[in-house]
Amino acid sequence: MNSTMVRISKVIGIVGGMGPQAGCALFSHVLRCTSAGKDQEHLPVILMSFPGDIGDRSAFLAGQVKINPAYSIAEVVQKLENAGAMVIGLACNTAHAPRIYDVIREELRKAGSRATLVHMPLETCRYLKAYHPHIRRIGLMATTGTYRSGIYQELLQKYGYEPIVPAPAFQENVIHRMIYDPVFGVKSNSGNIKAPARELMEEAVGFFEENRADAVILGCTELPLILTAGTVRNMRIIDPAEILATALVKEARNQAATAQEHCKFYYDVKNTCNSNGHTGSGTNGPLPQE
Repeated sequence: MNSTMVRISKVIGIVGGMGPQAGCALFSHVLRCTSAGKDQEHLPVILMSFPGDIGDRSAFLAGQVKINPAYSIAEVVQKLENAGAMVIGLACNTAHAPRIYDVIREELRKAGSRATLVHMPLETCRYLKAYHPHIRRIGLMATTGTYRSGIYQELLQKYGYEPIVPAPAFQENVIHRMIYDPVFGVKSNSGNIKAPARELMEEAVGFFEENRADAVILGCTELPLILTAGTVRNMRIIDPAEILATALVKEARNQAATAQEHCKFYYDVKNTCNSNGHTGSGTNGPLPQE
């Protein structure tokens, strides 16, 4: 690659720790979304993961904890900014719920922050609108916090899609449990996904198939540990973290992505099941330009 294509103007910052694997995954996506022929052509990235400092987002939204995790997240953003990062991504869908995200923005405003927060759910909907115009019915597989916040449902409707979401009991007992169960949930076994979690994923995928979803958004950054982006049962599986990574790279370079810069996840790739048992094949496209 011609090194003159890379004009680094901003440092990418990642707020990790929500859960910790999600921050690592977003960092990995940024690397894969960057066209580089040698080490020095990669973008500067700072990942900060302070899981003990940031309260559970779903627990806060459910009223189970009183302290809004937004304050701790805003503190991490400021630490990233102080370290030089000017383009920030939150490696957590639930952190974009308005009751959290709006407070983060207000705290940063009061602190005089000049960093740019890239909004993962919004970028996901922009991507769908630009590159999957024929899709109409989109399922949401997320934490109960994200589910109840309505952030994806509202954005999808704004962009002309029909959101497909399960009834509250199915959401809590199947999807949320798959993520949060203390024995076999993804959060408690991120390095070794348990069979019960995989079985619940099959049940969840079956629900969206039965309800004729054209695509399913993995609205929790840890769900790709079980199901990767691609096509499953004729449904497009969308990983917002991959889309966020491309948006971060584009913003950091402060230029429109060239064909050479498109994340390799967004090309048709078959048989990408890996040794950890992930299913699906990466078949997406680049982010929209505005």
